[in-house]
Amino acid sequence: MSIIKPFVARLERRWAGSRAFFFCYALPYRGVVRREVKLARIGTDDHVLAIGCGALPFTAVLVARMTGARITAVDFDPVAVTDARRVIERLGLGKRITVIEADAARDPLPAAEVALVALQAAPKDSIHHNLLRSLPASRGRALYRLPRRGLEGEYGSFSLDARGCACARHRMPTFDRSVLIEPAPGALTPGVRTVA
Repeated sequence: MSIIKPFVARLERRWAGSRAFFFCYALPYRGVVRREVKLARIGTDDHVLAIGCGALPFTAVLVARMTGARITAVDFDPVAVTDARRVIERLGLGKRITVIEADAARDPLPAAEVALVALQAAPKDSIHHNLLRSLPASRGRALYRLPRRGLEGEYGSFSLDARGCACARHRMPTFDRSVLIEPAPGALTPGVRTVA
């Protein structure tokens, strides 16, 4: 039974109108996103999908500000999408960040070079298989925040063997790593590096 995800979603919707709360809430994620940007090699020319953006799309905002990349933030909750659009406009990032309503596990997604999949986005296996249609086989990158041991029931598990994949380690209460998977035609080609 999921307890944390609904609580966080309510908290984000409640405070979506507060600029101060947004930046306080995003503060612990700055280091996380910095490591993810480095791991996924996100640059100015990349188009990035931020899957599971919620009402406070801080990952999309931080990636856009750190890299200058073009971002499409995705969430299936129409209320969260409406709130996220307001946040993006209020921050003056409407030209670089687009927010769309879609189920990343099954709906067609825009073509992009990189996908950053939030911890709460699920089911991760279905999202991954759907992303294979949106990411270019030769240079696409999909990065997943994976739950700490014992929280798989809360956030969902990932059946792909990610042990040999490149990863970034984090000291967050709910997740301890982001795993990078680089799809190749017919297979996965994991790296073997860790970003600190």
